[in-house]
Amino acid sequence: MRVLSTIKFTALRMIRNYIVLILLLVVPIILITFFSFILSGVVTENGVPYINENAMIMVLVFQLFGGSIVMYLIYHDLFTENKMRMYALPFNQTMYAFSIMLCGALYSILLGILLMVYSQFVLGVIWKNWFWMIYIISLMAILSIIVCLIFTFSVKNYKIAERLSELYGVGFVVLAGLFFPLPRNAIFDFLGSYGNPLTLSMGAIRDMSLTNTSSAWFQANILLGVIAILFMVMLLLGRRRIG
Repeated sequence: MRVLSTIKFTALRMIRNYIVLILLLVVPIILITFFSFILSGVVTENGVPYINENAMIMVLVFQLFGGSIVMYLIYHDLFTENKMRMYALPFNQTMYAFSIMLCGALYSILLGILLMVYSQFVLGVIWKNWFWMIYIISLMAILSIIVCLIFTFSVKNYKIAERLSELYGVGFVVLAGLFFPLPRNAIFDFLGSYGNPLTLSMGAIRDMSLTNTSSAWFQANILLGVIAILFMVMLLLGRRRIG
């Protein structure tokens, strides 16, 4: 409840960065639309239209970068010259940080849902299980925010933390084999499967669409377990940094 008391202030604070918020929506729409025209009429080896597969991948890929707005707000409000002004306000700074996380997660999830709505009703993409897709999007959004905040709390130079967050997103896209095939060895096999949040989320969605529910839940629960572990790491680092 203490977190909820700062939600209104946090939402207004986020809206001030409306250009960034709009770009986070517009850029994925442009890319999904572009690739849908290129892949129109192409089907996978299972006979599924490739625009369905592409839309699913694109929606999940952009969740990898959803933590950027959260790390930006926390850094600029709690670790820069704004720090003294924020600490003078009559609310708990730790609760404010949590409210930024909550608003950021909700916005990332909303973006994912809007991309699903757009791709289905404008591009003709078929989503077989909306609730499962939204659940996986939520896990990816939360994980991205936690990872970005771990970088923010553990690295004093914010520019380096930003580059690490970008490396997290781009790195897992590459390791998923979406750009080019990767070498076949134990390390790359792990980082391209169970050690990769993107491939886990993609696998969970594919398996659920094929009614392979046990495998889908297994992969989703791996994501959930990683979130729980990294959340504790984030708390320890955040308490040390914020105080």
